[in-house]
Amino acid sequence: MNIRISILLFIALFSVSTSPIIAEFLKDVPAISISFWRMFIAALILWTYSLFFKQGKVKSSSNLKSIYIAGILLGIHFALFFQSIKMTKIANATFLGTLAPLFTLLLESFLFKRKFNKFVIMGLLLSFCGAIIILSHNFDMSQKYTLGNFLAVLCSLCLAISFIIAEKVRQTENTIVYTRTLYLTAAITLLIIAVMTGSNLVNHTLSDYIGLLFLGLVPTIIGHNIIYYSVKFVSPTIVSSFPLGEPVIATILAFFIFGQIIGINIILGGLITLFGLLLIINKKK
Repeated sequence: MNIRISILLFIALFSVSTSPIIAEFLKDVPAISISFWRMFIAALILWTYSLFFKQGKVKSSSNLKSIYIAGILLGIHFALFFQSIKMTKIANATFLGTLAPLFTLLLESFLFKRKFNKFVIMGLLLSFCGAIIILSHNFDMSQKYTLGNFLAVLCSLCLAISFIIAEKVRQTENTIVYTRTLYLTAAITLLIIAVMTGSNLVNHTLSDYIGLLFLGLVPTIIGHNIIYYSVKFVSPTIVSSFPLGEPVIATILAFFIFGQIIGINIILGGLITLFGLLLIINKKK
């Protein structure tokens, strides 16, 4: 893989890994509200940027429809993930909610007949194994969590399809044109879900809104925009595998910021996950 893309993906990984840290400061903000404001703030900033620095328009109606679909799926992804957290163990939801690379691998292999280097497969498997080790002490696959687990898997499928769409559209659209509409569509989707479920989206404190602004800027505009930039050049499977490293980076950040202890399972699982990601980026498809 191009060294520039590799560096960018690790910057994206670090950026998105700040999300759990900020979430610690937003404990009084409902999850659906966090997702909505994150998407809305990112969209607002990108559309405002486009007013001053012309980015052009979406080049075709088919591309615009595809972006709308991807945005709806992204919004549903967030809603399903946070609903799954309420209905299953957090460890279950965290792991099952990061299965997007598995779905993109299946979609690319069977729908598009793409072949992957064995080291990419090995790296992906190692990254999954590392994630399992990190979360294993909290796993609980009891029958009472079946529906919650299913929703977490479904949220991964939504994200995977969104990445597949992104790869296609990004071949002809620049990153900002793509993501400004993607995030706005996701925000509208989350707004509709919030209204339907009676979720509170306002009446937050000033410090909460500062945290939400940070989420819109760092994990989303920096982190996710880099991911959507990269998907033009590398496989959606490779791009979507990087969030598997999020628990590792987030735990390290939590150690320095909150003084949280890093367990042996996190050290071992983290090293395995990061080694898997290094295998993925150093081998071409």
